[in-house]
Amino acid sequence: MIRHQGKVSVSDSSAPGDRLARRGRLFFVIACAVMALMAGTAALQVLLLLFRVGDRAGMMNGGFSFIVTKDDPAGIPAGFVAISRYTIWQSTLAAGLLTLRLVPGLVILSSLVGLFRLYARRLIFTVNNEVLMRRVAWALIAYAIVPLITHAALYLAGMSPVAVKLELRQLDAAVLGILLFAFVNVVAFGSEIERDRAGFF
Repeated sequence: MIRHQGKVSVSDSSAPGDRLARRGRLFFVIACAVMALMAGTAALQVLLLLFRVGDRAGMMNGGFSFIVTKDDPAGIPAGFVAISRYTIWQSTLAAGLLTLRLVPGLVILSSLVGLFRLYARRLIFTVNNEVLMRRVAWALIAYAIVPLITHAALYLAGMSPVAVKLELRQLDAAVLGILLFAFVNVVAFGSEIERDRAGFF
């Protein structure tokens, strides 16, 4: 209901909910598009390693490396080792480790898709929101830890010169994951209030 008093109008309280729903639908579409693009790229990278496409995939500086265009004026980067130069078991291991590296990012995106779907339905403080946000937090922690495992495995397989390689983005992901766990507690508190209100009315 909109109440007019002179030139002052009081908007209906559902307006913020409408804005949330519109933004939720927009972010849902964007997240779906990003996830489809990331999933397709991830699948292509894994297949390039698995099928030993040496002119496109390989190892460099202890990590996975992919050549996007063959016509690059700079040519093949120094230190690039084509995946075809490794044995079959090494390339298969590399494909498996890359898959492991990519899983946390896909989990984060799929959870965001679920969250935005809930927001589009004007659902904020629900148990499902808590579950999805905790999943994102755990995936961020995994994003920080998994590279330590994959680098060690590549080193033991003779595919990397370093056993431990820590990057700043791993620390960022770990901090974000911890902060998100704290934020989930706020959402859980809000969910409890909403349930109490629903039971009261």
